[in-house]
Amino acid sequence: MRLLILFLAFTSCALFSQAQPVVVDNLDALLQFADQHSPTARQTTLQPRMAEQEKNAQASVLYPRINAFGTADYYPLIATQLVPAEFFGGDPGTFLKVQFGLPYVYTAGAEINMPLIHPENWAKVSRAKAQYEQREWSSQAALENFHLQLIQGYYQTLALEEVLTLNEENETTTQELLRIMTERYQQDIVEPAEFNRSKNLALDVQTARIDGAQHYQTSLNNLAALLGKDTLVLAETLTSFDWPLLYEYGSIGNRPAWREAMANVQTAELSLRETRNSSLPELSLVGRYTYNRQTDTEEGTENVDFSVANIGLRLNVPLFQGRYYHAMAQNSRLQLENARLEQERTNATLTQQQKDWLAQYQAAYDKHQVLEEKVRTTEDNLRIAKLNMQEDVMEFDQFNDIFLEYNRARIAYLQNLADGIIYHLLSTQNF
Repeated sequence: MRLLILFLAFTSCALFSQAQPVVVDNLDALLQFADQHSPTARQTTLQPRMAEQEKNAQASVLYPRINAFGTADYYPLIATQLVPAEFFGGDPGTFLKVQFGLPYVYTAGAEINMPLIHPENWAKVSRAKAQYEQREWSSQAALENFHLQLIQGYYQTLALEEVLTLNEENETTTQELLRIMTERYQQDIVEPAEFNRSKNLALDVQTARIDGAQHYQTSLNNLAALLGKDTLVLAETLTSFDWPLLYEYGSIGNRPAWREAMANVQTAELSLRETRNSSLPELSLVGRYTYNRQTDTEEGTENVDFSVANIGLRLNVPLFQGRYYHAMAQNSRLQLENARLEQERTNATLTQQQKDWLAQYQAAYDKHQVLEEKVRTTEDNLRIAKLNMQEDVMEFDQFNDIFLEYNRARIAYLQNLADGIIYHLLSTQNF
């Protein structure tokens, strides 16, 4: 029984710990938490680490290579040669068969190969270093795109939260309206159709509140999924914004995608150099030591042991290998051309993106004062309309129009505020 109680307590603690939400105070805290815990951000760090290992692997071609080997062979027919018998004290003019070696041969040894002049290997190492830098910028570009997604999702969620608050206020307003219209209907002051319209408005507002809660929760769930968590709580609200002036769009020089495109061109240039160097001569220092043991039977009744060693230089001059070198050179040239075209495309895309961000911020900047004034006007109209409805000096149609105008103005203001914050961050690259 005690074990059962302990098990239930442990399970309850585990479930409670899993249900703990992640509380985010502001955007900086969100991005910091995402960089440390989200699967997407952690995945982006793997690319440069893998590229670093590839760079280390390529650098190994410049170091000596030492191999140990061993063989075991059986020769059913051993090479023989005729030699003059007089070499061994025989009669002149006669010949003897000389057998080279014994049938069972065992060898063991080691060999070393040290590159001295290897232009292709040098180019490989340079290309691997450039590729490592390219992977680093590729990782940063992926992380930047992830941050952009988080920023837009964060402020869109805050805007939906404000809309949800507006829906709750609207529900209070329409419930009071319905109470007034119910009293008038009971006193036969308003027609049934007019009363039903007020009731329908209250039901529409309730539906909007439910839909707004669903949209907010969906947006919050999407944001939590990006962080790799189950639940998320946003402590910040969509408050006022200073609306600073911006005159120029941001430079693309520090954008990771642009740096990646530049590194891609450099990698392609070094790859072309590597291809050209592959047809150049190579000089290596080679050495080999071999221990040889031969026997005539498996029992080893007759054994011959000896060692062989050599050290020297090996010159390798590629002369002809079909059209391999030509095809590889052509392929590298095409890759370089493609990398340069990709750099031009990236330049145009990022420049357009920066211009669009600035244009969208300027549009939000130009609208914010207009929308603020519109919210104040429609809010004041709604206040007057509430008083007039209480004093029975306003028809439902007029109140309904004022109510809808206020909601449209408030929602437009919230969306414009969220857009202004987002595009200011993007235009200044402050993320």
